[in-house]
Amino acid sequence: MVKGKAKSKNKRVTIKKKYKIIKKVKEHHKKKAKEAKKLGLNNKNNVDKEPAVTNQGPESLEARRDIEESEIAAIREQRAQKRKLAQLQDRNNASMENQSFEVGVDEFKDFVKSKDNSDKVFYKELVKVIDLSDVIVEVLDARDPLGTRCVDMEKMVLNSGPNKKIVLLLNKIDLVPREAAEKWLKYLREELPAVAFKCSTQEQRSNLSWKSSKSSKPGSLLQTSECLGADTLIKLLKNYSRSHEIKKSITVGIVGLPNVGKSSLINSLKRCHVVNVGATPGLTRSVQEVQLDKSVKLLDCPGVVMLKSGQNDASIALRNCKRIEKLEDPIGPVKEIFKLCPAEVLIKIFKIATFVSVDDFLYKVATVRGKLKKGGIVDIEAAARIVLHDWNEGKIPFYTMPPTRNQGEVPESEEAKIVTALGKEFNMDEVYGAESFIGSLKTVDDFSSAEVLPNCPVNFDEQMVEVSDRSSV
Repeated sequence: MVKGKAKSKNKRVTIKKKYKIIKKVKEHHKKKAKEAKKLGLNNKNNVDKEPAVTNQGPESLEARRDIEESEIAAIREQRAQKRKLAQLQDRNNASMENQSFEVGVDEFKDFVKSKDNSDKVFYKELVKVIDLSDVIVEVLDARDPLGTRCVDMEKMVLNSGPNKKIVLLLNKIDLVPREAAEKWLKYLREELPAVAFKCSTQEQRSNLSWKSSKSSKPGSLLQTSECLGADTLIKLLKNYSRSHEIKKSITVGIVGLPNVGKSSLINSLKRCHVVNVGATPGLTRSVQEVQLDKSVKLLDCPGVVMLKSGQNDASIALRNCKRIEKLEDPIGPVKEIFKLCPAEVLIKIFKIATFVSVDDFLYKVATVRGKLKKGGIVDIEAAARIVLHDWNEGKIPFYTMPPTRNQGEVPESEEAKIVTALGKEFNMDEVYGAESFIGSLKTVDDFSSAEVLPNCPVNFDEQMVEVSDRSSV
C-alpha cells in the first residue's frame, strides 16, 4: 500500500503572501499612528530645560525636586494617554461587533417613521394630480376590475369641479377571455366611459411599437408584446380637447391601485421607457410629468394605498397594495387564494400532490421549493410568500365576471347624465367602434384560467384621510 505523502514542514510562504502581510502591517502601524496623533501622543513632552544645577545650597535641591515632579507628572500623563488609547481600541472593537445590530435598529426606526408618513404622502400626491388634471384615467385590472376600483377616488374627481372628467381604462385585456372583456366593458360603460387596453411588454428602451386594432388576427394577442388600444385612447383624449372649443392642450392624470399598469401605460403611449415600472407597490413615489405631444401631457401618480376593503386586510394584500416582505401574517392572504382558486389549478401550477387544507398545501409547496429552517423544519411562511409573489406576478391565472344587475336596476340618474354628457364630449360612439381587437381574444373554452368571484370595490381609510387633511391645513 502506498503511504500518504508526509506533510511538508517547510514554513516558507509565497512572495505574494509575504508582501500582503507586509502591506497589512504597514496599514496597521499607519492606523495606530493616526489614532495616537489624534490623542497627542506623538508630541513629545517638551519639558523646558532648566539650567544645570550644581549640588550646592538649598536652592539647587528645590530645583531638582521641581524637575523630578514635572517628569513624574509627564510620565503619569503619558500612561493615562496610553490607557485612554487602549480603551478607545476596545470600544472600536465592540462597536464593530454591534454595528449590524445598531444599523438594524436605526433602519427599524426609519421604517416606522416612513410607514406613518408614506401613505399620507401618497394621498397628497393623489390630490395634487386631481387638481392639476383635466381628465383622470383610472386604470383597472381586467382580471378583477371591480376589486381594483376605488369608489372614493372617483367621487373625489367628480366633486372637484364640473370640468373634471374621468375615464376607466381596462388594462391587461389579454389576460381574460373575450366574454369577460365584453361583459365588463358593457357593465362599466353604464356608469362611466371605459376603454380596453394592453400595455407593451417589449424590453427595448425606445421605439416601442403599437399594433393597430384593425390588423389584429384572432389568437394573436397573447403572442404579441406590442401595445394594443393606444390609438383608441389617444383618439378619445384628442376628441375631448377639440370639443366645445376647450383649450388646445390638456393634462391627463393616470391614477389607480398599485400594480395595475399605470407606469406601463405611460411608457406604451410615449413609445419609450420614461418612467420606472415594476410589480413592487410604492415604486412610483411622487408625481412624474411626461409630455406626450403638444396637446396632451400625462401625470403619473403613485398607487393609491390608503385603502380599507369591505372584506378584510387579506383581500388588500391580494391587490398588491402592501409589500409581501412586510406582511406580518402571509398565511391569511393564501387562505383567500385557497377559497378563490380550485385545487386542481394550484396543483398544476406548483407541481405538488393533492392536499386537504391550506397548511398541507403550504407544507408541500415548501418541501418542493426547498424552504427549510434550521434543523430541517419546513418554513410555512416562506412558502406563503412564494404563493403571494406568484399571485401578484400573474403566475396564477384567474378572471372574474361582472355581477348581474337585477331587472329594472339601472345606474343612478346623476351617473346616467354623466355618461350622456361625457359621451358627447369624448365622441364615444366613434371610439368604441374602433375597438375591433376585442373579437380576437380567446374564448372561455380556450382559456386555462380559473373563474373566481369579483372582489368588492375599495374605499379610502377615513382615519388616515382625516389625519392627512389635518396635517395639510
